[in-house]
Amino acid sequence: MRRFANFSRTVTATPTQWHSISDPGQLPQIFSAAADQGLTVRTVGAGHSFTPLVQTNGVLVSLDGFQGIEEVDAFTHEVTFRAGTRLWQIPRLLEPFNLALENMGDIDRQSVAGAISTSTHGTGLGFTGFSGAVTGIRIMLADGTHQRASATENPELFHATRVSLGALGVITHVRLRCVPHFLLHAVERVEDIEQIAQNFIDRSKQNDHVEFFWFPGTKRAIVKTNTRLAAGSSLPRMNSFSRWVNDELVSNGALQGISTLGALRPQWIPKLNRLATSVLSNREYTDRWDKVFTSPRRVRFTEMEYAIPLENFTSAFAQLRSYLDSVPAQVVFPVEVRTAAADDTWLGTASGRNSVYIAVHQYIHDDVPQYFPEVEKILREFDGRPHWGKEHSLGAADLSACYPRFGDFQTVRTAVDPRGLFLNKYLRRLLMREA
Repeated sequence: MRRFANFSRTVTATPTQWHSISDPGQLPQIFSAAADQGLTVRTVGAGHSFTPLVQTNGVLVSLDGFQGIEEVDAFTHEVTFRAGTRLWQIPRLLEPFNLALENMGDIDRQSVAGAISTSTHGTGLGFTGFSGAVTGIRIMLADGTHQRASATENPELFHATRVSLGALGVITHVRLRCVPHFLLHAVERVEDIEQIAQNFIDRSKQNDHVEFFWFPGTKRAIVKTNTRLAAGSSLPRMNSFSRWVNDELVSNGALQGISTLGALRPQWIPKLNRLATSVLSNREYTDRWDKVFTSPRRVRFTEMEYAIPLENFTSAFAQLRSYLDSVPAQVVFPVEVRTAAADDTWLGTASGRNSVYIAVHQYIHDDVPQYFPEVEKILREFDGRPHWGKEHSLGAADLSACYPRFGDFQTVRTAVDPRGLFLNKYLRRLLMREA
């Protein structure tokens, strides 16, 4: 039998059946057969979630055979993508229409359906995550009906499906609000952690896209500021060799090396972190939107990320730093901090509030079991919500307190999938109190 493994190789599964479809019309028969055999159905995208969202010994469905653009609205700039389309494919697909995605994170391996279903996001207070940019969805439900949903057509299903964890059915089409093609002017500066911690919110309000990375146990952070420019703007671009040095040799090669050393010799981690920050350098360049937003990520890691209200950042980050400064540096990966604008999704991590995202990572061979739980404890104190695709310990009771519309989501989910065809064990823990 074919075996599934996620990006970090921390979640594996051996489904009884694995279907790769090229036509949504194949889905009703798959659903019916699974129900008859008492099997559940999960949908897999790129496998870039760190949680067991698609883990199943039942039926696994891939939409990798169903990719591309189906429709472009020249007036509204809304684009309908087939759900299996990967984010890295989108810039090429949009190029003939002179369009771009509003925003992106730094990883582009995910499928478009997977990205919206887990509330994936980039950085910038003027922009929502992917789910907030969704204007329409088509989804195949458990009863085999292919439903359209938008703010005006099946609105309850629309609000639930924009961040659905794959628990409502199989999303087949996603209509996204896009924008005219643009460039980004990127400035990366090494700064004192005290400085960026104090003015991060102000700078996030003043600039299009700001984020920073801080190695615990050090006093330095790399701060990235991206400014949007019209497509015809002319500023120096980074040559291919410089890009390779920064994105491959430093960001991946060097990180792999020090991560491996840190896993073998944990007592060296404080020195390795200081070494990592000592080689950080400033750079400035302009390039196409997707080339600036995204970077290759070849070192395998696990991650936890929490979204907290914007106004809680200063206190939360100060407490996090205090904790990390009180213990020897535990991991080599930096802490990553980003922002996103509020949206009106029911289960979006920025639902109803402008948010700061604080992410911590571990190399896959690190053995620091207390790291994520201790950080999680701190961020939950500041009204934190966990990223749906990243590690956390919360269940339905905790999550219902995080989201005012959690009960509405449960109602819609029960109505469209009363037998739980799309629920695996992990989703039952997340979504059902009695589990």
